[in-house]
Amino acid sequence: MLKHLLHSEIDKVKWNHCISKSDHALLYAEAEYLDALAVNWDALVLNDYESVMPLCWKSKWGINYLYQPPFVQQSGIFSTKPLSDIVVQQFINAAAMHFKFAEISLNYGNFSSNFNCTVAARNNFIMSLESEYEKTFNNYKPYIRERLNRLKKFNMKYQVSDDTNRAINFYQKTYGNRFNGISNQTFERFKSLSRQYQQKGRTIVREVKEDSTQELLAIVLLIKDEKRIYNLASTVTEKGKKLLANYFLYDNIFQEFSAQGLCFDFEGSDLPGVSYFYEKFADNNQSYPFVKWNNLPWPLKIFKR
Repeated sequence: MLKHLLHSEIDKVKWNHCISKSDHALLYAEAEYLDALAVNWDALVLNDYESVMPLCWKSKWGINYLYQPPFVQQSGIFSTKPLSDIVVQQFINAAAMHFKFAEISLNYGNFSSNFNCTVAARNNFIMSLESEYEKTFNNYKPYIRERLNRLKKFNMKYQVSDDTNRAINFYQKTYGNRFNGISNQTFERFKSLSRQYQQKGRTIVREVKEDSTQELLAIVLLIKDEKRIYNLASTVTEKGKKLLANYFLYDNIFQEFSAQGLCFDFEGSDLPGVSYFYEKFADNNQSYPFVKWNNLPWPLKIFKR
């Protein structure tokens, strides 16, 4: 039986167990991740947490609607058993019964031939780190190898950091104009969440500095689970771009984490410049569906086209 549960009714232990056992488990669906970043979230739960779907929602004009929280790239349905198109559609239909408007991302395991709502595929580039670095390097596209060869003349240093706040602050300061819809409060909650994961040994912060001046050229915050390393907040300065610091950064990350059985998740992107860079490194575009429905009554319907 498919049930709609309020946030207070969710068994977080059973929830996280379902997420971790799903064939397409993702960090974004972990209960503590959603607790930190979603304004509100309820859930659809099939049977005894056999399959689940988070329902992240806000309210406007007295109408509750589904939205995609910042830093939560994918959500959708997660299951301990193989998902059929029929089950995916049951979840979508149930979500639409409770929420008349939605603009949300599902996950890469949720594509269906029977969607009865608007759907578009979004990019998510990934790269396997299962092999030794030598094989990873040999699989680089010529474009990447040429740039790695060119940056040898630059004097840069790759180093470990544990300063998650610095990584997020630098990201917000550098790209703040891209995030008009993300409040300072959300960034603060993201910092707090990162510290929680740091206490569990799940955060990775890496920096690139100019060796002679110690000037910071690039920095990234990554969070890992048992299967993936997630590229959550990556920043390169204008000077860093000229020195190809981002190529130096990612190549060193791949050297460090090769042969550990993990997948590196670049996290998109649909921004042309970012997409171009990630696609050149990646070995797969593991796209995911973005869905939308609008069953609001007139005249609210026309304001949410």
